Amino acid sequence: MKKIFSLLILFIILTVLIITCPIITEWDRCIIILIQQKLSFLPLWLPMLPDCILYTAMITLPLVGFGVFFVKKRFWKDLILFYSVPLVTFLLNCVIKPIIHRSRPPVELQISEIHPESFSYVSSHSLVTMCLWGMVIFYLNKYCKNRILKNVGVIIAILWILFVGLSRIWLGVHNPTDVLGAYILGVFLLCIFCNV
Repeated sequence: MKKIFSLLILFIILTVLIITCPIITEWDRCIIILIQQKLSFLPLWLPMLPDCILYTAMITLPLVGFGVFFVKKRFWKDLILFYSVPLVTFLLNCVIKPIIHRSRPPVELQISEIHPESFSYVSSHSLVTMCLWGMVIFYLNKYCKNRILKNVGVIIAILWILFVGLSRIWLGVHNPTDVLGAYILGVFLLCIFCNV
């Protein structure tokens, strides 16, 4: 319970700092530029993968896979909990973004044709990915008896979570603190989901 409360306080502090300290936005912009410069040798399609069919696949695969598993095993509570993750994260984003009202990074930092019109804080992609794939890690550890399969699944989940966050910053569609806020909120939600 203390850990959950600490995560909530950390999220609130970060949110207040983002709202009240313009220097954080300047730091964010510097980090975006640095990441874009360091990764400029890589093809642009790479950070765009989470915006393409791959993002849909990376949401659909665990929902279908674990859905079938939970139905076969008649783990109804796990099924409902797992399927509630995308809904809860979507609803939270619909509430948080208009309240915080943080603008996206300037268009000149956005290196793709994707120029989202919605607000920036928190990153929806990062939040959904953190929560959904965090639950994948939780359920792999809970139910998977095959050690190799479990380890491979956990590694894929962690890499996907990190890649989605990095891609948001790399493309310039989110500030690094948007992703950080999504990760903190995501871990907070995971602690709640995993303790239900």
